[in-house]
Amino acid sequence: MKYRLHARLYDRTTKRANRRIRQRTVDLLRLRPGDTVLDIGCGTGLSFPLLVERLGSTGRIIGIELAPEMLAEARQRVEFADWKNVALIESAVEDGETAAQADAALFHFTHDIMRSPPALENVFRHLKPGARVAAAGAKWAPWWALPVNAIMWSISRRWVTTLEGFGQPWSHLEHYVPNLRVNHARFGGVYIAWRTAGR
Repeated sequence: MKYRLHARLYDRTTKRANRRIRQRTVDLLRLRPGDTVLDIGCGTGLSFPLLVERLGSTGRIIGIELAPEMLAEARQRVEFADWKNVALIESAVEDGETAAQADAALFHFTHDIMRSPPALENVFRHLKPGARVAAAGAKWAPWWALPVNAIMWSISRRWVTTLEGFGQPWSHLEHYVPNLRVNHARFGGVYIAWRTAGR
């Protein structure tokens, strides 16, 4: 698994590059104190500070991550910050289980998960009706933006196992979020999708 090879360098190589996209995506979840949010493919927990800031001490974060090396980094982040309201699950998203029914779900640069219908099915089984969903990730830019696509291919091949659906990575998500809104950034090489599930 590619993320296992890059766990220790992940924060250094992605934190600054994706900071504004991450901020915007979390903002679109419209989290409130006391909410429960699923951080799908949470990686090293880079989204946790933003989520905790909005959820407060009464909210809850459930991070699901397959790569043990990435989850180890996330666990260190949680312990260092002394967050008591963050639970971590080491599992493929298709198999992840929690008793919680969440108010929101975050997908941040999780292309392989976004292209897995069983993974999405399991996530939405753990969301309340009307839960808020936000996703961001890389995608193919329009045909005329060849330099952008060259850059996205160079970066993405280090992290994803398939480029299937790279033109519209959110297409399976639309099954659960029919009125999904999608904005584009970085000359079309990045998308942000959000809305309320089931409406």
